[in-house]
Amino acid sequence: MSLRILLLSSALVFLTGCNEILQAADSANNSEDPLDNATSERVNDTELRQLLSMRNLDRPIRIPANLPDIQSPIAQLGKKLFFSQSLSGDLNVACASCHYPELGGADALSVSIGVNAEDATILGELRRATNNDFAVGRNAPTVFNTGLWRERLFWDGRVEFIDQGSISTPDSGFNQVDANAGTTLAAAQAGFPVVNEDEMLNTSFAANSTTAEVRSHLAQRLGSYGAHPDAFDRNEWLNEFQQAFGSNASAETLVTFANIVFAIGEYERSMVFVDSPFQTYVSGDDNALTDAQKRGAVLFFSDVNSGGADCVRCHRGPTFTDEGFHQVAFPQFGPLTDNTNGDTGRESFTGQRRDRYRFRTPSLLNVALTAPYGHAGTYATLDDVVAHYNDPELKVASFFSNRDWCELPQFSHLNNCAQLYSNAQTHSASALTELRNQPNDANAPRLPDINLSADEQRDLVAFLHSLTDPCAADEECLTPWDADPVLDNPDGQVLDAQI
Repeated sequence: MSLRILLLSSALVFLTGCNEILQAADSANNSEDPLDNATSERVNDTELRQLLSMRNLDRPIRIPANLPDIQSPIAQLGKKLFFSQSLSGDLNVACASCHYPELGGADALSVSIGVNAEDATILGELRRATNNDFAVGRNAPTVFNTGLWRERLFWDGRVEFIDQGSISTPDSGFNQVDANAGTTLAAAQAGFPVVNEDEMLNTSFAANSTTAEVRSHLAQRLGSYGAHPDAFDRNEWLNEFQQAFGSNASAETLVTFANIVFAIGEYERSMVFVDSPFQTYVSGDDNALTDAQKRGAVLFFSDVNSGGADCVRCHRGPTFTDEGFHQVAFPQFGPLTDNTNGDTGRESFTGQRRDRYRFRTPSLLNVALTAPYGHAGTYATLDDVVAHYNDPELKVASFFSNRDWCELPQFSHLNNCAQLYSNAQTHSASALTELRNQPNDANAPRLPDINLSADEQRDLVAFLHSLTDPCAADEECLTPWDADPVLDNPDGQVLDAQI
């Protein structure tokens, strides 16, 4: 593993956090449930299984046959590219900087820090932005289980399948075919962070170039040809591409941007983590879930008229997402709230007013590992998220009155924390108004009016913890997806991170 510990105190914090995650993931096997001790209610497994059958969740999750194994040559090349800072303009950011395996496939930050990190090697909660300039604006979605998404990627869905398997991207525009997108969502998505000035590109590399030219220049850097050959002490990328693709072709033929993003996409599609306690229960083991988790599951899968929380209305199917867009009015906070209407979500891509403040429904697989939550990472815990769904107005009001953002690790160290993003509350109020005024239809169902007790909210959170694959929380288990600083370092630019 390439993981190194920055300071002893940081190590203690990290290890404590990992222990807590692992305890949560293993809680399904622990018969001593604190909440169970406080309540005598037990769930009838037959009743719960009937609920799962109604939701078509009474069978193990199906993994698409075309997903690659991490040991496949293309996925191995993709791993090296994913961890390589050579794909960033100033050689200081890798894809892994915001999507690190040991951080749940994300970055543990409210909003990502790209090219302007004070120390490019530090990841996680200790990563700091130069001059506190948080330019990216949105929370990094986990890269885990990318291969299970069937329709679209990004919070606003700006990379998505349209007619007959074609893919639409920002290059082509909404609902228009991008002929250069490739064949998978993962490959298409990988082409955009590298041309974003705040995420990976910065402004100095290939200045005044078009997006297509920047991508070409990055390929030339790795392949050591053309207008932007590398200046590395060594460069073994051509050999890596030849081995992965089984070809002796030239760098100009093999080390292309299309092959770069294809390989990265295959690495991402190999990251399948679905073997959770919930899946074990679905497979027939009644003891895989605690009673609290079973009670939470009943709430999750039951509609409001039956006394449930109706979470399954949007978080449906084996991946716990309808892949649609919904207005849930999480607090508007962060750099994008400096815009006229704040972060408008799906509207920012489609240009359609009805899409304002709608964001893609996240998958809940391994959700316990990907805090903080929401499109701007405004909620630190799953308890906060459930409380928001229970009463959005109350939770948003509390967020601003208590200045909850100052408790988030990304902002807590700032002297001016309380004065950050003065427009955030106004835009949050607008989002709440939109939430309550939107029509309730099958394509965009409104949040149900629920009134869960504190115990019920805790049960829901317990159930969400049961969706964690223990491997996704285990550093040793994640070894195949982590780059070795020696073996996976073709040009000396591998990200050797400290968290």
